[in-house]
Amino acid sequence: MATDETPAPADLLPGLRTSVTSLLASAAALGDEDVRAPSLLPGWSRAHVLTHVARSADSRSRLLAAARTGADVPQYTDEAHREREIEEGAGRSAAALTEDLATALRRFLRAAAEHPEDGWDVPVRWLGGGMRPVRGAVASMLREVEVHHTDLRTGHRPADWPPAFVDRELPSTVEELAGRVDAPSMVLLVGGGGATYVIGDGRGPRVTGSGAELLGWLTGRTGGEGAAVDPPGPLPALPTWRS
Repeated sequence: MATDETPAPADLLPGLRTSVTSLLASAAALGDEDVRAPSLLPGWSRAHVLTHVARSADSRSRLLAAARTGADVPQYTDEAHREREIEEGAGRSAAALTEDLATALRRFLRAAAEHPEDGWDVPVRWLGGGMRPVRGAVASMLREVEVHHTDLRTGHRPADWPPAFVDRELPSTVEELAGRVDAPSMVLLVGGGGATYVIGDGRGPRVTGSGAELLGWLTGRTGGEGAAVDPPGPLPALPTWRS
């Protein structure tokens, strides 16, 4: 979600380029059988994930174009449109999937690099989020690339997520979780003297881990391995996170 605290897009672009290069290398190593294998996301193959990231990039390129031209072009027509594009694209060969992904991501990177500096606060129509500044396109694209790279199950783990990305995403993820009625009560502590986050009434267990460990667990990308619970016992049961 784009907010007033979203970092300047120009500051995020170098990191996004690095993340895109890493994702494309993982995608290029997948063969036709590999892309049919399950991803970390229930019901989605790796091909679904690759298609989703490509269409996510295209959707953000549309938002950038809308901001530049003043046209009221939505990110997607609706959720059904988004889901249909993913299903229709997931049946392609590994080579076609990788080429599409590379083309879409590089097109977005080019559009973001060329976007006028005074055009980042132009409101555009985000899917499910109404009119919000287009500056959120770069930060949210980085999130798509890093998290869905992990979903491919090619060895890219939350521990590999860039520290600056983790530091930015963990507070917003905690805030979103805390706003849910089905969130468990607990206290999260980032190891090494990091931040403390209270969810619910704070009477639940204290969960301690690195920022990456906590973010990976909260977003359903790990089972919380590496996190410590006090008092000892199982980690709190989390609601299903958005994909």
